[in-house]
Amino acid sequence: MATQLPEIDLSVTEPLETAVDESTALALYPGLREFRATLGGTPLVEVPGPPGGAKIMAKYEFLNPSGSAKDRPAYAMLCRAVNEHAGNSEPLKLLDCSGGNMARALTGLNKVTGIPVRAVMPDSVPESLLKQLRDGGTQIDLVPASEFPLSIMQRASEIAREDPSWTLLAQHRNMANVAAHQFFTGREIVGQLDGARPSAVVAAVGSGGMLTGVARALRTIAPGLGVIGVTPAELPYGTPHPPNAEPKFAGAGGLTHGLRQPFVDKLLPEFRSAQIAHGEALAGMLDFFRQTGTRVGSSAAASWLIAWEEAKNLGPDEVVVTVFADSGSPEDWKKAEGLGR
Repeated sequence: MATQLPEIDLSVTEPLETAVDESTALALYPGLREFRATLGGTPLVEVPGPPGGAKIMAKYEFLNPSGSAKDRPAYAMLCRAVNEHAGNSEPLKLLDCSGGNMARALTGLNKVTGIPVRAVMPDSVPESLLKQLRDGGTQIDLVPASEFPLSIMQRASEIAREDPSWTLLAQHRNMANVAAHQFFTGREIVGQLDGARPSAVVAAVGSGGMLTGVARALRTIAPGLGVIGVTPAELPYGTPHPPNAEPKFAGAGGLTHGLRQPFVDKLLPEFRSAQIAHGEALAGMLDFFRQTGTRVGSSAAASWLIAWEEAKNLGPDEVVVTVFADSGSPEDWKKAEGLGR
């Protein structure tokens, strides 16, 4: 008997030609100005790499105001929603699905704007994060992790249909996500490379927005750039299998049932897929901390491990760029530290 796939819109428009206009949102919500002033400008840091191999440069996105790379697309999508809501007499309310960091970023934006936020999340989300979100006023809808990630996308769409007062941001399809990383994260990296042309970029796939946007920016200086997207070994990119509840590094894996993240599928058709198992990612967190004294999350550790493998096959004058999305949850750090005992 054929599997009944959830009805989920995976269509995307053409990429935005410029960054989303911020002026209306900043005028209507003055509290955004302080958030905007601390958004981005994160350092690009040389991190440990293989002896004799390429240099690995990592963008420390965990230094954004709410602690992750999702601060950038959350802000861009909010600005876009404000622009599109102009003239509507009803108050703006924001809804999206999230594996964790997008909900945290939107909660931070709620704090400075007062715009209500609702997030659909898997029930495997760490308790520490759930408490932070609820304390920040975000309404949470939990769905079974065994059906992640399609389940959160489907439920968010259902809520928007049932109650149109919620504006669905749809981070997996909203080109403001890609634009945020292309015109800000990526362009920052270009400037920080100071003339160097990277051979490859490695990043966790997640929604696909960060990988796609950064790759598009870097290809303005390195047209032959290799692009490597990292997903959990337990749920690889493009997997034909259904969702499962196996532990995985933080962030979305493959969409399952052969479906693919639409940004990557449309804009990076030639990219390479790489996988890291949950235990490897946790061990990578611990190893990176021991070598550098800096805490990075499991998706960042997974990206570092794949960047290391890529750098081994390149010369010492070459550069591999990677992006570290966050610094990890207390729960993941407890697991990682347990491995080192």
